[in-house]
Amino acid sequence: MPAMRRLLQARSVAVVGASERPDAPSGFVIRNLLGCGFTGRLLPIHPSAATIYGHAAVPKLADLATTPDVVVVAIPAAPAVGVVDEAASLGIKAAVVLGSGFAETDAAGAARQGAMAATARAAGMALCGPNCLGLYNLRDNLALFSSRLAPNLPRGDVAIISHSGAGAVTLANTGRFGLSAIISAGNAVVTDVADYLGYFAATGSARVVALMLEQIGDPAAFAHAMHAAHAAGLVVVALRSGRSARGAAATAAHTGALAGSNDAFAAFFRRHGVIEAADMDALVETCVLASARQPKPRGPGLAALGVSGGGLAHVADLADAAGLTWANLSATTTAGLSALLPAYVRPNMPLDLTGIVFGEPQRYRAALDLLAADPGVGQIVAVQDAPPGLDAAGAEEYAGIANAVADYAAHAPAPIALLSLLSSGPHPAIRAPLTAAGVPILHGGTPGMAALAAALHPPTPNAAAAPPILPPQPDWRAHLSSGPPLTEREAKAFLAAHGIRVTREALAATADDAAAVAETLGYPVVLKIESPDIPHKTEIGGVALNITTAPAARAAHAAILAAARQHAPNARIAGVVVQEMVTRGTEALVGLSRHPPFGLALTVGPGGVLVEWLGGHALNLLPLDTGAADRLIGASKLAGLLAGLRGQPAADRAALADLLVRLGQIAHSYADQIAALDLNPVAVLPRGQGVCVLDALLIRNCDTEPRP
Repeated sequence: MPAMRRLLQARSVAVVGASERPDAPSGFVIRNLLGCGFTGRLLPIHPSAATIYGHAAVPKLADLATTPDVVVVAIPAAPAVGVVDEAASLGIKAAVVLGSGFAETDAAGAARQGAMAATARAAGMALCGPNCLGLYNLRDNLALFSSRLAPNLPRGDVAIISHSGAGAVTLANTGRFGLSAIISAGNAVVTDVADYLGYFAATGSARVVALMLEQIGDPAAFAHAMHAAHAAGLVVVALRSGRSARGAAATAAHTGALAGSNDAFAAFFRRHGVIEAADMDALVETCVLASARQPKPRGPGLAALGVSGGGLAHVADLADAAGLTWANLSATTTAGLSALLPAYVRPNMPLDLTGIVFGEPQRYRAALDLLAADPGVGQIVAVQDAPPGLDAAGAEEYAGIANAVADYAAHAPAPIALLSLLSSGPHPAIRAPLTAAGVPILHGGTPGMAALAAALHPPTPNAAAAPPILPPQPDWRAHLSSGPPLTEREAKAFLAAHGIRVTREALAATADDAAAVAETLGYPVVLKIESPDIPHKTEIGGVALNITTAPAARAAHAAILAAARQHAPNARIAGVVVQEMVTRGTEALVGLSRHPPFGLALTVGPGGVLVEWLGGHALNLLPLDTGAADRLIGASKLAGLLAGLRGQPAADRAALADLLVRLGQIAHSYADQIAALDLNPVAVLPRGQGVCVLDALLIRNCDTEPRP
């Protein structure tokens, strides 16, 4: 933290590459420091100039009489590495490296970045960048920012942390909320989002943090920082770019395709209490509402009121899509509203006050008081469009409503916001009294409802307790490290060795062997090709179901071998597996798939033939305890199937939750060896009878590594 305070609260700033050239990054930094009221020491570094913007310059950092708190490095990438080395040797604990030409360019740039990072870490330096615009701490007038800063940026409680410099500039200049800090983190090679979050949590210098993320470099550090943020009362809102990309792991398993990388990020955010914004508008509106100095919502119930029945019907649609819960008004409240409003008005949510309030705004004010007194109302939203294009006389028609809302806000027992369904927001004449009263104004129906949903249903950290560690078995660790890929039978043997029930089965080399095994297991049976080179057997005719006689078993054995040799002539074939056929239960898919940077994640949903057709799979990160496993099942479409459809008995959901927990233990013990694990289908038997894995595909890390 001392290094972070040097970076963000510096009282002496050295600028390497200082220049008076108007377009130079260092010139922007110095002009911003001077223009934003920085009262500390400014120390330009220039090889020959005596002064820069009136401040005495020296040729090198080593020539300074005192050690600065922070050094701004505003020179090209190659010499910048040497400057960081020099700064570290002089005991400077913070740096801002502005230039590009690092890991975002090529291998040489990555090497430069790696060397610079190693130096900074060894010296205990906080380092913003490289490839960034820098930072601006508005509370301390510390403007280490290499782009123009508007002199009238509003000051307030929102801190912006963005990997994107342009994103930081865009958010900072919305004019919608007050700022405490702007941080363009760039490549964030040493100091990343988690470090800045930890700083704001420790110093109380922000109430809301808006994140624009390109990656999470260290999930554990981010999780730790979020714990500190919640303890400090910080609201953290994140917009992540690249959400449409699928997970980077190459896998033949279904699971990796059913749950993409965005599902893993969403699970991570949920687990650690981060509000995830769908787009920039939702990010802005959520920050507007979260930074308003109003009482917190008293509960999840939303009360909306307006003057247009059609508009409020639209609001009802938007609220439903956002997952909001309408306040259940008490009999006292509904009686009061009925007495207040015309007889034809039904006091329901959302509440149509009708046009009567234009002439009698006191009725609007009275309705607000009635809603605020109702214990079921957590948040009030006044829905009112008054477009900016209105002339003065047209805008004046809405003044009574605006003043009623502003008057209520001065003594509001329940928080209130004004929602303009138009993204342009209300007319300036309407905005003025609301802003003066501290009423947050939300622009746009969908992003506004997203902000309300975040306020009424705030995410809470819900990290599951880690179950007891399952010790890895040495023989299986060796088997998962080398050799040919595992067959289904071998994958199931691995599961059985770790306490998971699988089908009874045996390998049959000949047709007569197949008939003998089938007689031993009892009919009906299933026959499957055994080959490490054929992971998906059905597609090539490598599976025969519902075999009920010995002759049929012999015939199926021959047909499966013939089909395999025809479709995969180079495949290694060990024979045909004969396994018991489980005909009861609900088919589920359960799987592990790798999602950088979080490692293995667990997916559950409908299985068998319903995998692609029904969808509705749910993903969560590990570890999972029993409660978290059951909630994961409940979040998938599998939950309805397990409850029993069309008279079918309810399935053993508790046993499936236990299976998920056990898979999480396996993932922990073999995390460095398993790339993906597909159990599809898993038969979830009637309640009390457990689960049984019918098919398994285990892909090891060594199976996905390039071979020489």
